[in-house]
Amino acid sequence: MGETKADIPVGGTRQQRLRQASAERRTRQKLDLRRTILDAATDLFEKEGYERFSLRQVAEAIGYSPTTIYLYFTDKDDLLHHVALEGFRSFGEDLQRAFDSAEGALDRVQAMGLAYLRFGITHPLHYRLMFMVRGEFLERPNPPGYESIIDSFGVLQRAVEEGLARGELRPQPPEVYTSHLWSHVHGLVSLHLATPFLPRESLEGLFLAHMEVFRRGAHP
Repeated sequence: MGETKADIPVGGTRQQRLRQASAERRTRQKLDLRRTILDAATDLFEKEGYERFSLRQVAEAIGYSPTTIYLYFTDKDDLLHHVALEGFRSFGEDLQRAFDSAEGALDRVQAMGLAYLRFGITHPLHYRLMFMVRGEFLERPNPPGYESIIDSFGVLQRAVEEGLARGELRPQPPEVYTSHLWSHVHGLVSLHLATPFLPRESLEGLFLAHMEVFRRGAHP
């Protein structure tokens, strides 16, 4: 017995809808597997670091052959580039939350500086991958879906520019403030990575002491 018009779903025939549903299911499965690979790679990198990281280990962790990994990523650096991009996504979200948690340029700068410092302390290997071990990742073209993710510092730039516009900061090019803050906090994270026995509280205390000096110099 053939289909009647009443049997045909809106948007195409039943066969067309089934084919569409099947294609959508395959797309979801591919995206889910890609996410599984990225999650496993992130966990493995956090444990092993760059030198001991391998695609074979990632494949073993998710129960697939290494060939499957190559369907999604061209090589070790391509996969770790995406791991770094995920790190920048999390880093940017932390900075945005810090920005939203405070009012006024100097308070926002301080909140974001602490967020930066805590990210580096909490994710030391990820931080190395993002800013130190494979710094050239910053110069690579970003793949689809990651077009603006590297611009994690845009929120810091915004806080400074708004503070300058409102007269909360001494007139200076915005880059003077953002570069100063970045170099100081990056230096503290690097100090922690080189001497991990230094307590987090000591690092945060150093940063807050620096901010007192920074506030006096930046205040108009």
